[in-house]
Amino acid sequence: GGPGNVLSLNELVAKLEARFERKLNPPHADWRPGDQRVFVADTRLAERVLGWSPRVSIHEGVDRLIDWVRDNSSLFGS
Repeated sequence: GGPGNVLSLNELVAKLEARFERKLNPPHADWRPGDQRVFVADTRLAERVLGWSPRVSIHEGVDRLIDWVRDNSSLFGS
């Protein structure tokens, strides 16, 4: 979270394609009225109140999530 960890969906798809060594080709559609063009989580309150701030880069976080899902695939059914 926070402005230092911004990642677009296109950047995430490119990261996943590189990690899985395959093209994903996600579908694209026109913008809908409620779609957000940009969202950045404001983590300042968590930092002020809890002393929390992100310690893991977005790229390391995505890699950790992929590894966790792979290692815990039994939690996702078939």
